[in-house]
Amino acid sequence: VRIIRDVVEALSDAHEHGVVHRDIKPDNVLLTKHHALVTDFGVAKAVSEATARQQLTTEGVALGTPTYMSPEQAAADPHIDHRADIYAVGVVAYELLTGRPPFLGTTPQMILSAHLADCPEPVTKYRESVPPALEQLVMKCLEKKAADRWQSAEELLPHLEALATPSGGTTPVGTVPVAAARRGWRVAVAAGVLAAVLAVVLVVTNHPRGSGVILDPERVLVAVFENQTGDPSLDPLGAMAGHWITQGLQQSGLVQVVPWLEAQQASRYVASQVDSGNVGSPVTALAEETGAGTVISGAYYRRGETVQYQVEVTDVIGGKSLGALGPESAAMTSPDDAIEPLRQRVMGFLAISFDERIADQASSVVQPPSFEAYRAFDEGVTHYLRLEYPDALTHLARALELDSTFVTALIYTALIRNNRGEWAQSDSLVRILEGYRDRLSEYDRHWLDYLKARVNADNTGALRAIRRAAELAPGSKAVYNRAFFALTWSNRPQEAVDGLLTLDPERGPMRGWIVYHTILFNSYLKLHEHEKALEVALRAREMFESIPVGLLWEGLALVGLGRIDELNGVFDEIIAWPEEHPWQGYYFTALAVWLRLNGHLDVAQRVIARGIEQYEALPPETRSTINWRFQYAMALYVADRLDDGYSVAKSLSEESPDDLHFRGLVGLFAASRGDRYEALEISGWLGNLDRPYLKGDNTWWQSLIAGELDDGENAVRFLRQSIAEGHRIELTYSPYSIAFESLRDYPPFEEWLRPKG
Repeated sequence: VRIIRDVVEALSDAHEHGVVHRDIKPDNVLLTKHHALVTDFGVAKAVSEATARQQLTTEGVALGTPTYMSPEQAAADPHIDHRADIYAVGVVAYELLTGRPPFLGTTPQMILSAHLADCPEPVTKYRESVPPALEQLVMKCLEKKAADRWQSAEELLPHLEALATPSGGTTPVGTVPVAAARRGWRVAVAAGVLAAVLAVVLVVTNHPRGSGVILDPERVLVAVFENQTGDPSLDPLGAMAGHWITQGLQQSGLVQVVPWLEAQQASRYVASQVDSGNVGSPVTALAEETGAGTVISGAYYRRGETVQYQVEVTDVIGGKSLGALGPESAAMTSPDDAIEPLRQRVMGFLAISFDERIADQASSVVQPPSFEAYRAFDEGVTHYLRLEYPDALTHLARALELDSTFVTALIYTALIRNNRGEWAQSDSLVRILEGYRDRLSEYDRHWLDYLKARVNADNTGALRAIRRAAELAPGSKAVYNRAFFALTWSNRPQEAVDGLLTLDPERGPMRGWIVYHTILFNSYLKLHEHEKALEVALRAREMFESIPVGLLWEGLALVGLGRIDELNGVFDEIIAWPEEHPWQGYYFTALAVWLRLNGHLDVAQRVIARGIEQYEALPPETRSTINWRFQYAMALYVADRLDDGYSVAKSLSEESPDDLHFRGLVGLFAASRGDRYEALEISGWLGNLDRPYLKGDNTWWQSLIAGELDDGENAVRFLRQSIAEGHRIELTYSPYSIAFESLRDYPPFEEWLRPKG
């Protein structure tokens, strides 16, 4: 009630100035510690300017956001007044109280039609505890005719003031005189003043909200079938049935199907919630988890010496079953024999609802593998989802041993090899998969093209391929991969943000996936949107209490905002973390780099000194590892302890003389110490390397050496070459950034550093 009161008070001021907002919605309400503010008068401004030019191009066009539009906006009435904002306030209040807006639909047209013709359900249908006076107030805002609503924000405000008091729940809805006194600070909602308050507000709507999911009627999810046989050894049959039906529908290319990895994750999550008693309808929960309006679920039972499969197709939006299929039976000795005919029947049935050509595709999909091969594959995917790559590879290899033509197992194996940077193995698998290209769905073909481009260091081709996969499967992990690649290899942080904000970090494939937050944070940091970066950091700390990286992000965002005096709390938490680990020293190093790059040199020196103390406080067995020695050397580099760092780098290189990274590190220290001869000698050695799958690692080190030698022309040339050869972009708060400090005002370097999209 207090939030709505603040919104209405803001609108009262706007309306007094003759401004109708026209787009009141949760995204345009910003929260400070104690108040709500209204922002984004973009639609109002556009209409005002058009009217001033006497070219009101909006006549006949509905302007605003469909979920929150008044009936007169939905009808594109050119004579809209301030009472349209009153209606939108009612919609927002309804959603705040019930967790859903009054009208839902799968298309904007359906929602607009509901605003025009349908009566909203009473608030108390969804939340019985709402006081009658509050329900009456909200429902009066939602009257279809503007004349039947509250006639002004001034009229509505005192009722909200009364409801906000401890006894407000019983305040009758009637006419109350408006107090003459106004709280002057809220006049700041005028569009021209908003920029001044944005710096002190917390924008809470950059992430998808977890409620009010809009389902797509043409998006289909096939769930893992339930094992009702009582025999746990038959559990993989449920995944096998769901997977093969999914693959058949993907192969048809005629419906939008939730990819199997995401479907499997959703199924298992919902099953765990059912077991915990947190879910009433598993089918509805699956739909909300994935955005699918149609859910295909099923179960299999033991009947004597046979296994029988049953399938249910549900229209979740309409709340009705489209039909049931089965039983389809197979002998207990070969229970997977029924899966192919079952898939055929499902595709034939869906042809009636979606596209008759689906049935034509039913026989074009490769036959499923043996049950034992699929059992091994299913176990491999389970480990893959946990990022347990060695175990995943073992089980996938077993699946391929049992069925060498099991194409899906090949795809996952190639993905893992790619993720591990095992380029020779990934290249070999990609070449094998090319021979099975005609057996892949369009979605999987895009993934194959992505893997192939990654192997060949074709950044443009990789981004193009993963974009296409993401377009085919909104809400899938392909959307995340697109964002990851756009930021890390293509310097396109805005594209990364735009993609990630279409995913819900608390739902579907992003649940529990901290790397989602990593990419979002780094994208905001690169865009210099430090308030949003701080929000991501704080949210990650709340969601992942046992993972300390949110501490680093919070510190980096505070540096970007210039709030240096708040860093001591972050430093204390890093040191107080219960587990001693090299990441503590790395966090201090990264913060020191960021402080240095933002001009806080004295603080940076103190912070890097603490980082080196953290490194040196670790036990001897940790300090003897290659990883510790390399990171310690980089910390010494940031601290300008160049002789000490050079000694560490030399010892690493002498132990592994062919390791280009250790040799490059020596070259970097040589350049920073002023030993131009040794630095150029190592740079020449790096440039003459002729090894497969270098991925620009050698030219990357050449760029660092050139940067330390103040050779801007070659530094930028090598930078561009390294990225073109497949190296990732490793700047921002990376210790490597120090090598380019002298180039910060060099136009070609600034142009290279500037985000491309």
